[in-house]
Amino acid sequence: MSTTHADVAGRGAVGEPAAGFTVTGPLAAVVTLTARGPLDAAAVDRFTTAADAALQRAAGEAGCVVVDLTAVTYLAMEALRQLVIFARACRLADVQLRMFASPVARRKIVLAGLEESLPLEGGRDDGGLLR
Repeated sequence: MSTTHADVAGRGAVGEPAAGFTVTGPLAAVVTLTARGPLDAAAVDRFTTAADAALQRAAGEAGCVVVDLTAVTYLAMEALRQLVIFARACRLADVQLRMFASPVARRKIVLAGLEESLPLEGGRDDGGLLR
């Protein structure tokens, strides 16, 4: 089983670092898609490209994709929509999906009512938003 690594880079808004995405694996039957920085509307196309690559690798060799959003500083609704589309594509391809999110991303997912659609793992803290 070969291990591959790909980065999908771009530019952020003036004065802001760009969102970054890395796809690694398969390692031990897992492909990891790591997102970092702001997942704003400008980053959605790059996220989609990285997610497509991750799903293609997982469907071909691994059977599991881990989406690591722990370094995401902002999650736009456009990016959230793509996450839901990606989760659906994983189900259709019979690829297991696991997600880990930063507090910022987790709050957005919870507030949007998508925690059932997006399989978040790790802490279940809503940041005090739902208390």
